[in-house]
Amino acid sequence: MFDHSIKVPRLYKTTAKIYRQVKEGTGSLKQLVYEKKHPNIKAIYALVVEAIHRDSELNKLIERSEILKKEPRFDPWLARILITELLFGKLKLPGESKPIKTVLAYEQIFKAHNSDIVIPKSSEVNQVNKPRYVRVNTLSCTVNEAIENFSEEGWVLSKHLDNKDYTGFLEKIIQLNEDEFIPDIHIPNLLIFPIKTQFYRHPAYKNGQIILQDKASCLPVHILAPPPGSVVLDMCAAPGMKTTQVAAILNDQGLVYAVEKDERRFKTLEKIVESSKATCIKCFNKDILTCDNETFPNVEYILVDPSCSGSGLTDRLTVEEKQSQFRLNKLAGFQIKILRAALTRYPNAKRVVYSTCSTYLEENEDVVRQVLETNLNFKLVEAKQFVNNAWLNFGSEDFGEMGKFCLYAKPELDLTNGFFVAVFERVQEGEENMFFNKKNYNYKKYEQDKKRRGNFNDEEYEQENTIDDDPKTLEEKPKRRKKNKLISEQEIPEENNEERPKKKKKNKSISKEITEENNEIVEYKKKKKKKSKHLKEEILEEKYEVVEEIQNEKQKILRIKDNEQIQETEEKHKPKKKKSKSVDVEETELKDPEGPKKKKHKKKDKE
Repeated sequence: MFDHSIKVPRLYKTTAKIYRQVKEGTGSLKQLVYEKKHPNIKAIYALVVEAIHRDSELNKLIERSEILKKEPRFDPWLARILITELLFGKLKLPGESKPIKTVLAYEQIFKAHNSDIVIPKSSEVNQVNKPRYVRVNTLSCTVNEAIENFSEEGWVLSKHLDNKDYTGFLEKIIQLNEDEFIPDIHIPNLLIFPIKTQFYRHPAYKNGQIILQDKASCLPVHILAPPPGSVVLDMCAAPGMKTTQVAAILNDQGLVYAVEKDERRFKTLEKIVESSKATCIKCFNKDILTCDNETFPNVEYILVDPSCSGSGLTDRLTVEEKQSQFRLNKLAGFQIKILRAALTRYPNAKRVVYSTCSTYLEENEDVVRQVLETNLNFKLVEAKQFVNNAWLNFGSEDFGEMGKFCLYAKPELDLTNGFFVAVFERVQEGEENMFFNKKNYNYKKYEQDKKRRGNFNDEEYEQENTIDDDPKTLEEKPKRRKKNKLISEQEIPEENNEERPKKKKKNKSISKEITEENNEIVEYKKKKKKKSKHLKEEILEEKYEVVEEIQNEKQKILRIKDNEQIQETEEKHKPKKKKSKSVDVEETELKDPEGPKKKKHKKKDKE
């Protein structure tokens, strides 16, 4: 930074710091702005939004003007904020500090280059006009008390009598006058005010009587609906809005385990919990994937709201044009792990709610599908029953019936942030998970261990049968070898079919029937293998005997042929003689065993 006696206005220094943190992904804009507790929050927020909106334009201006090359000690984040204010904000810069003077010195250069720069369409702020939602903290005051206080301030209460007329209710929200507010028809302690109503300086907000929380964010806890006295686990608790909502529903009676891994977010969680005046919440700075029933015993209700892309947030700044598929796969891998942990590690859990502020199928329906396909203990239930069956948007049709069970909040229709909710409940006797995939499940091992240990953590069986758990496998799914299917009744010969015991009645559970059938088939296979082994051995012995005989005969024939060939070659190489002489020689050889010697004597006589 520059050495100067005149300081840069605090507003610009604070804005530059927040701008850097947002760009680096260390926090959300709203959270960072309100943590600073600056008196001019609106100006900071607007300036950061404008700077991010002009991000590509600012980069080109800085590159072409070479301001950072010529002024290497200039803070690049502060430079961007000051340029934004000069060219796109107030069009002037106050004060005589060195950074401000430097930017003013480049003003004409910036303006000259700015006329040639076209803003890309991808740099947009994802904003939708929606009302202001205010959740009454019933641990501090009742809803009626809050309504009376607002009425005393001049607000006019409006009502919608038909709780099942959701479309009419949405129209009424849009038509709210500037001085009107209305209670929500789904969430009892939620009040709705006109667009852009400000509460950050309101006494009720400062003392914790009201909490500024979007309706979509309130849905998961409302659907979880734990009764007072319950034990609840919030697996990804920060910043703490949903955690304090759980405590309010419990009427501060029971126990809430609030778990957050990130240390900085954990501190935010503690602050919000403290301001809510809830006493039933216990905060833990832990990695939830290392925890189980021993860490948090007797958990009955679980809230799973993991880290996600945040693509459904209407006030989120779109820094990148599109989420990379790799990042989505990585997020989905984590979401699958944490949801599976919720459904397998806590044997007393009755209901589990999974939610994201994402609009991507990879983080929503596909996560639900992969977890349900390997879980025998939980079923998916229809989410709309928890909102008076008065809702408009549900899961994708690409997932069939499963999609209909899930619920979406959509900004353009529901006037909220984008949100996804799925509800799981433990299977009771006689019930089953209709979306369970029977093809790739280790029934035999599951049933044996269940008989041996009773109710147990069956996460290991689910992990064995996971197909798309790892983000690497999500990115590129390798081809897997198909397992040998069990023999069906049609494939077994009729004779052996008669010997097989008949199937048991249907009154037994599906899992037992399948295990028994599989055991019978396995036994049949073993018997068949033994028989086939004996037959194979006999056939092989016969083959070997035949082969040996053939080889022996071939060898004999070859020997005979070899002898014949030898004789032929010998005869060819013998010298030619007259017939009479040859006859005499042959006769003498036959009569006298010493033929060759006599042959020599004869030759001598002749000579």
